[in-house]
Amino acid sequence: MRSIDLDIDGVVIVDDVGFEKGISGMMTSRIHKSALLALLFVGALLPTKPAWSAGWELVFSDDFNGDKLDRTKWATRYIYNNETMDHFKDENQRYRDNHVVSSGVLSLVAKKTEGTSLFESAMIRSHRTFYYGYYEARVFLPNAKGVFPAFWLEADYDLDGKTWHPPEADIFEFVINGVEDKANSLHSNVIGPFNEKQYTYVDKNFLAKFQNLYASEDLNLGWHTAGYVWAPDKVSFFWDGKLIYTRNYQWLRKDGQLGPPAHVDLNFAVGGSEWAGRHGIDEAAFPQAFKIDYVRVCQFTESDKGARQCGPSEVTPDPKAFGYSTTVNDMPKPAFLNGGKVAGKQVGAGAAALSASQPVTVEIPIRLPDGYPSNRTLQASVMDPATGATVATANATLDPGALKKRSDGASVLELSLPPMTRAGSFVLAAKLTSEVTGDKGARQVLPSPVTCSTEIVQPAKALSCRLLSFQVK
Repeated sequence: MRSIDLDIDGVVIVDDVGFEKGISGMMTSRIHKSALLALLFVGALLPTKPAWSAGWELVFSDDFNGDKLDRTKWATRYIYNNETMDHFKDENQRYRDNHVVSSGVLSLVAKKTEGTSLFESAMIRSHRTFYYGYYEARVFLPNAKGVFPAFWLEADYDLDGKTWHPPEADIFEFVINGVEDKANSLHSNVIGPFNEKQYTYVDKNFLAKFQNLYASEDLNLGWHTAGYVWAPDKVSFFWDGKLIYTRNYQWLRKDGQLGPPAHVDLNFAVGGSEWAGRHGIDEAAFPQAFKIDYVRVCQFTESDKGARQCGPSEVTPDPKAFGYSTTVNDMPKPAFLNGGKVAGKQVGAGAAALSASQPVTVEIPIRLPDGYPSNRTLQASVMDPATGATVATANATLDPGALKKRSDGASVLELSLPPMTRAGSFVLAAKLTSEVTGDKGARQVLPSPVTCSTEIVQPAKALSCRLLSFQVK
């Protein structure tokens, strides 16, 4: 306990255990002692400054409780090819929904597809995106020649809906090919030009030349915790709470600009001639599972929301040593909000009823970030929830002069869709699109990332939002 030095009229000084240590001036009296006790009592009642006024703030987590994957948090394919890509290059797996959630553990299961050279496997990709922070997952790695599980940060959509590569940060990649890479090695790297001078700290078991950690025993014999601090100017990798390396790094696109925010990937790839399958695949050893106990993301904050630990993690790096200074934590996105109207009536999910001959006039509330580009088109669609078919559409430009304002500051766009041709249940959805130039100069129309804050349960970040449902009689 820190010593307490109190001076009452220059009389009393108290040491660590509260005993009188010395007297200067007048002799200590009972009155002085009473005043001292009163002061200590009042001081104990006064609000105290939190132990951590800055530190890690938990912003995203999943402990994989229950019996199924939370699809509001996770997608199960890469974002490329309209969010359907299920493998890279000549990898032997195809990502399917081979997820098993049981006893608080997510298992990504890879198994051989009978009659082919392919494997069915699984991956998860966070809908949420982030700039910077501390990323942690507790994992149990598979054991077979040809396995290729990974935990990494991938650039998401930019403001216009484009994707960029680089940037990319591989927190870890675990490859067993039986020759160059065995079960005691682990790869960790960022995509960019390599220079050993970029490393400011290197553990004795990490060979920077190959960006590989070499352990004294196989890494798939038990549970391990991987941690990663991504700061604006550097990254640091931790294994079971031990710092493995710190290196200088910036999250930049190939044109030198800040890349889009990152989403989190955990995937179980198999094979591929460049690395994991270079010396064949031990097919008889499958099925295999890449197990994940939890995933956590914390961002550094200077506010009183900061804590020493990231959630309940006992291996969180000290924020005093690995914190950083930035006001950026994600890319601002437009938010579709509650309170939309159909035929002039404010409705929640499932509350509106129209006649079949009645035009579907809608008011769509949206909150736009400061400085958001106005060269956007809002596309509203009425969909059949049973089939997913679009039955009516309407467009409106995001013209600031045509937007109404609500009292809460949100903007409101008005559209009119044609009458429904039949009775039934329908869902109103909306997205924002823009015309952009691709890498090869071609013009294309892309949906921009948005946030969904409506009563319908769906991922918070998406390319389109379901706003409300209604009935046509």
